[in-house]
Amino acid sequence: MIQDSREDFFLQLLADYVLLNELLGGNNTEQFLHKIGIKYGLRLEDRYRSASDCSKNLTVEQFSNLISRFAQSIGGEYVLQAADEEKVVIYCYRCPFGHVVLKTPVLCAALTAMLGGIASRNFPYSKVSREHSIAKKAANCQIVIYLQETETALAAAGNVYADRVVNYVLTPSEIELMNNEVLAGNNIYHKYVASFESLKSKHQFLETEYNQLRNEIFSDLGLGVLTVNEAGKITYMNKEAQELLPVGENWDVGSTKIFQSLLHETLTKHTHFKQHQVQIPFPAEVRVYSVNTAPLFHEEGGLSGAVCVFQDETKIRALENELLQMEKFSLVAELAAGIAHEIRNPITTLRGFLQILSKEFRHETKGAEYCAMMIEEIDRANSILKEFLLLTKPTAPKVREVDLHVVLEEIFLLIESKSLLENVEISKCYAKKLPLVKVDPAHMKQVFLNLATNAIQAMPDGGRLTISTSEEKGKAVVRFSDTGFGMEESQLKKIFDPFFSTKEQGTGLGLTVSYRLIEAHNGKLYAESTPGRGSVFTLELPVFRNEE
Repeated sequence: MIQDSREDFFLQLLADYVLLNELLGGNNTEQFLHKIGIKYGLRLEDRYRSASDCSKNLTVEQFSNLISRFAQSIGGEYVLQAADEEKVVIYCYRCPFGHVVLKTPVLCAALTAMLGGIASRNFPYSKVSREHSIAKKAANCQIVIYLQETETALAAAGNVYADRVVNYVLTPSEIELMNNEVLAGNNIYHKYVASFESLKSKHQFLETEYNQLRNEIFSDLGLGVLTVNEAGKITYMNKEAQELLPVGENWDVGSTKIFQSLLHETLTKHTHFKQHQVQIPFPAEVRVYSVNTAPLFHEEGGLSGAVCVFQDETKIRALENELLQMEKFSLVAELAAGIAHEIRNPITTLRGFLQILSKEFRHETKGAEYCAMMIEEIDRANSILKEFLLLTKPTAPKVREVDLHVVLEEIFLLIESKSLLENVEISKCYAKKLPLVKVDPAHMKQVFLNLATNAIQAMPDGGRLTISTSEEKGKAVVRFSDTGFGMEESQLKKIFDPFFSTKEQGTGLGLTVSYRLIEAHNGKLYAESTPGRGSVFTLELPVFRNEE
């Protein structure tokens, strides 16, 4: 030994272990020595990384530096002839093993495996070729370490190294081979097999524990998690996914066609979908899902499948629409507050003078006709201002226990004559017993009258208006269903927006005010419509419960 260092001691120990394996291993000695060399190379690399504080893949310069330092520590004469991105070339003029290498040439296998193993962990390709060898009585050794898979590297003789776990341990088949050839009659093989079976059992136990833990984590997240293999077949679904997408182990063409399409694109094109919004049709409703997908790869880099994480955002979207509606109301309220009071006073004055002026004209003259027309338009403008003020600051509701059937009968008397003129039949379908609600009856009367009037106006050629009541999920429900011309989807989305109207003379504030009044009573007002078949406006109010 040239110097009494840790590397020298370990090298001597390695040489003794190699000689022992040569005596025991027979023809398979070199195969075992490759594993020993790769494992020692891993320890050598770890010490180098600790000394140089390096956490990323080694560069060619760092790899060459590691080889040089190792060569200096074990003795011998090594020269680094070339080092670039494709290969590193080393010349050895004096072997550190001395004459021992002539008797035991497999020692070189351990040394080259060390270098090949280090290269495989840091570069895309690793192949070690010994062009010349002192062990084969050549004047020197030339070791070429190829770092890229070039044509020259493929043509060169040598061993290719890959960064795999089996490179560091003896596999069961290798243990059995050594037992059959070397350790016949020895119990070592059976001990190895028993140990391997024990590890296999522990692995299965840990895998079961992992699956249980995974399910618990995914359940707490409240997200649906689904995985498929490379053929698109479902391999895993957590509990949430099974509830959101009841497909079992096979795809259902009806409700999951969109999911299949997204996962197919993820598998074929490696596309990542992030927060992708999809609408899934179900028998009772259409749900809105937010979907994320990503491809899955196994250790060797090939595609193994895809994962899909999704959640139901139907309620979130409904809340967002409500917030948007409230924001629109807020903007209109600000506008109304700014102009209503400023306009109302001069309009009142103007109306008074017009009334006086109209008396100066005889009846049935143009002057009297113009004055009457202007007073009518001023009254119309004043009614719009009143609705403006309702949006700005609705009058405080005077709530009490109310039977909605009584309120409906009151508005029936008001709309009956108008319905006869428009050739509209009114049909009542009341629940036998509707629970009381705590509301302002005047406000409810205004809302009901507005909804009934709109329904009649939607049937200029006649039709049927059905007013029905029921109790559903603790709510008192009133529906106004007409057989008019209906509305398109684009119109339906704006129906409660301020100033939106489908009528020529409409102000676009009636439904907005109605929506606001129902909202003030903690209720809901929404519409459904089919073009050419009619519309249904549904009003829901919480049922009054007497706590005493």
